[in-house]
Amino acid sequence: MTTASTSKSYAVAPASPWLLLWIWLPLLLACGLTLASAWRNPPVPPGIWLVLAHLPVVGIVLQWAFNRRRINVQGRQLDVVSTFYRKRVDVSELRLEQARVVDLAEHHEYRPGFKTNGFGMPGFQSGHFRMRGGAKAFCLLTDRSRVVVLPLRGGAMLLLSPEQPRALLDDLKRLA
Repeated sequence: MTTASTSKSYAVAPASPWLLLWIWLPLLLACGLTLASAWRNPPVPPGIWLVLAHLPVVGIVLQWAFNRRRINVQGRQLDVVSTFYRKRVDVSELRLEQARVVDLAEHHEYRPGFKTNGFGMPGFQSGHFRMRGGAKAFCLLTDRSRVVVLPLRGGAMLLLSPEQPRALLDDLKRLA
C-alpha cells in the first residue's frame, strides 16, 4: 500500500441477519393493518392497493441499503460506504496518533448519540450522528465491541466496524 494507485478493501464486521426484522416486521404490520382497515370499512378505496404494492418495494430498498457496506483505501483516500451514505477522507485529514480500537460498552464517550442523518436500529448504525459531547461522527457500526475510532482534523470522527480493526488502523498509519 505504498503507491497512489493501490486499492485495498477491508471486510466489514457482519451484522446479524435478525436485524432485517426491524425492516420487515413494521412493513408487514402496516400491510396487515391496512388490509384489516380496508375490509372493516367497505368499499375498499382503490388507493389502498397502490399503498400495498409499494410496501414490498420499500422493504427491498431498505434491505439493499442495509447490505450496502464497505471500507476501502484507494491511494491515499479512505472510502467508507454505508447504506445511503458515503464518506471519503484523505489520510492526511486523519489524526492517526489519536486513533484507536475501542469497545463502546467500555468507552461511552465514543458512543453515537443523536442521529442527524442516518440509518439505525439496535445493533446497527450508519450515517451521520452527533456524539455525546456534541462532536460530529460518521458511523458504520455493526459490531460495537471492536470499533475503530478515527478522529479528523476538523474535530469530527469516523467510527467504523471492520472485521479486522487492527489491520485497517495499521495500514492507515503506514500510509501516513
